[in-house]
Order: sequence, then C-alpha cells, then structure tokens
Amino acid sequence: MADSLDHLRHEIDALAASDGAFYVACAETNRRPTPLSARRFPTEGAAREAADLARAYRDRLRETDSGLPTHRFVVYEAEDGADADAPTLVSTRERTAGHRANGLPRTSRSVTLSGDHETEWLRMDNAPLVHVSHDGEPLDDDAIARQLDAKL
Repeated sequence: MADSLDHLRHEIDALAASDGAFYVACAETNRRPTPLSARRFPTEGAAREAADLARAYRDRLRETDSGLPTHRFVVYEAEDGADADAPTLVSTRERTAGHRANGLPRTSRSVTLSGDHETEWLRMDNAPLVHVSHDGEPLDDDAIARQLDAKL
C-alpha cells in the first residue's frame, strides 16, 4: 500500500506548480487535506486530474482507516493569484490574578482570526470561544452546548 500512496503523491506533485492559479479543496469545508494541502496547479485540467488522484489516494488510505473523512473535491481558481489557504486562528491564554469559584486560576483569553492579505479579521478578548468543528467535521449540538455552559 505504501508504494501506491507514494506513487499517487508523486503524481500529484508532478502536476503541481508553486505559482499555479488553481487549487483543489473539499466542496463542503474548503479544507485541502493530504495529499492536496498547500498544492497549487497551473491549469484547471491539472487540478481536476489532481482531484482524481487525491480521491484514489484517500480511498486507498480508507482501506486501513475506515474512519477517514470523505471529501467531495472540487477545483477552484484563486482570486487574483491570492493564496487560497484557510484563515488562521491564534488563541492565547494568560493567567490573571485570583482564582475562580471552582479553584482554577483566572485567565484572560484572546482569539484572533486572520487570513492572507488582511492584518486582522476578527479579535475577541475574554469572549466565549466555541469550537463548531473537529478534524473538519461539524460538532453536534450537545457538544457546542457543553462548551457554552462551561463558560471557559
């Protein structure tokens, strides 16, 4: 299996171009999982071929890991040559004075969501942070409710 995965990765690499105008991502999540992450392609045809190879790659992986997420890959053209990478989330937590009622130390948390060609999209200080997905899959309502109830 490793040989066929290596072969598929090499084929995708051969199609890729660092300055390509096209990329392949999941239609639902816009994620670019392995083996497509950070890959760009010079033509729509090359990107389409890479999508087919990525499907074969992930199908092969799924033979040993049935829990591997399935993605519907589609080809996108990057706008004005801009990088199509997903936004970046940076979260910092600092200890402040005192302790909470449950004995844990008080903290201050800042979250910044940003992307390429922008200095800052969104910044929140001491607001509840709720994760709505994990490993590219949406969390169920109970998991989100528990996060809100925890008031972290």
